[in-house]
Amino acid sequence: MKNSLTILASVVVVLSASSVFAQTNALANRVRACNVNPGYSMADVVETARNFPWSEDTAPLVVLFREAVAASGVGGSFPYDFVLDTYYPSYEDMVEKRVAFRNRPGGRTGRGLSDVATCTRPRINSVRFAVPPTGPIPEVTAAASTFCELNGATVADAMTMATAFGQNLGAAAAVVTRFFGGPREPIGSSAQMRYFFPSATDFGAAMDRLQQNTQAPNQEGPISCSIGSMWVSHLIYSRNN
Repeated sequence: MKNSLTILASVVVVLSASSVFAQTNALANRVRACNVNPGYSMADVVETARNFPWSEDTAPLVVLFREAVAASGVGGSFPYDFVLDTYYPSYEDMVEKRVAFRNRPGGRTGRGLSDVATCTRPRINSVRFAVPPTGPIPEVTAAASTFCELNGATVADAMTMATAFGQNLGAAAAVVTRFFGGPREPIGSSAQMRYFFPSATDFGAAMDRLQQNTQAPNQEGPISCSIGSMWVSHLIYSRNN
C-alpha cells in the first residue's frame, strides 16, 4: 500500500481530540491508500471530505488525510497521492460505527469521496501514542513516518525508541502495528512510527536540528528503520470539535 481517539468525555466539559489521543491506550486505525481522480485536485478532495455529513452513530473519533510529499514505498516511491486515516478509541467502537455506517440509508446528494478519489481496501492497525499531542490537532500540518523491522524487539521497545525520537523532534509520536489486511508478514515483526508536528515550521526546525546531530546511530539496538516519508496532514473531522 502507498506503504505505508472510548470516547473520553468529561463529566463537565468535552475533551479535545488531542486529549483523547493522550488518554487512550491503544486506538483502532482504519487506513486506505488513495489516488485523486482525474480532473480533481487534493484541495477538492479535502473540501469534499470536510463537507461529509457525519452522524453521531457513524463518525470516527478523528479523520486525517496524509498527503504524500516525499513518501517511500516497497521497491520505490509510494504510488498513491494520500492516505485516508480514520481513528477510533477502541476496536469495539470501530465495529459499532462501521456497522452503522454500512447500514445507513442509501442515496446521497452532492459530491462524495468516491467521486474525487479512488482508494484501496482498508488495513486495520493498532496505534499507541508514545508522545501524545499536547494541543488541538492542527487543520494542516507536517507529519513524518518510517517503517521499522523489530528484529526480535517488542512493541514496548519500539515505544521507547519513538518516545525518545519524538521528544527530540518536538513532535507527537505513535507506534503503529498492523492487525488485519495488507501483505503477509509474521505477526509482531514490524511497526511503523508516525510523527505529527505542531506546524510545518516546527517540522522544518526539527529537521534542521536533526542535521546538526552527527552522533552515530545506535548499532546495538535490534530495531532497524527505513528511510522516512514526509506528509502534509489534513484534519478532516474530529468528533469532539
